Amino acid sequence: MTEVGCSEGLTHPFSPSAPQLLNQSAVKACVALDQRCLGGFWSELQWQRELGQPQQRLCLGSFEAGGDELLGVCCGWVVADELQLMLILVDPRCRRSGLATVLLKELLGLARERGCKQATLEVGASNAAALALYSKLGFSTLGKRSRYYCNGDDALLQWLNLSIAKARTDNRPG
Repeated sequence: MTEVGCSEGLTHPFSPSAPQLLNQSAVKACVALDQRCLGGFWSELQWQRELGQPQQRLCLGSFEAGGDELLGVCCGWVVADELQLMLILVDPRCRRSGLATVLLKELLGLARERGCKQATLEVGASNAAALALYSKLGFSTLGKRSRYYCNGDDALLQWLNLSIAKARTDNRPG
């Protein structure tokens, strides 16, 4: 597993924990992270639904080492043989640390294990950090939804063939 560190300001100056599957016990931590990152984009009920269907919805998180504060989360829905990436959140203090890359690589690996052959997502055309992450992992833009977001930004539709991308995204031994 790739080691990831975060900027100063955390209670414990250790690397975040290895990504782990989240369940209903992480709802409050997800709500708190969502509030820090997006001002509460998803409600507590939405987080309960996201974490309450582990066969259809994969949600990985990384906690502060030695603590219970959630530092990053990556969620996707398994639909037939496709992973639909729904959300990646990283605590503002941990951005640009590689945590999003670790979480997304792990999620793509789990999706592959569950039989997914491709991954898709939508991303704002002006979200340079997310576009760089997705490009690094091999995603390509296949379409656009003009003025899709409330701020008028276009949504870029991105796709990744998981069987071809295995070498690029597999961060686990074996």
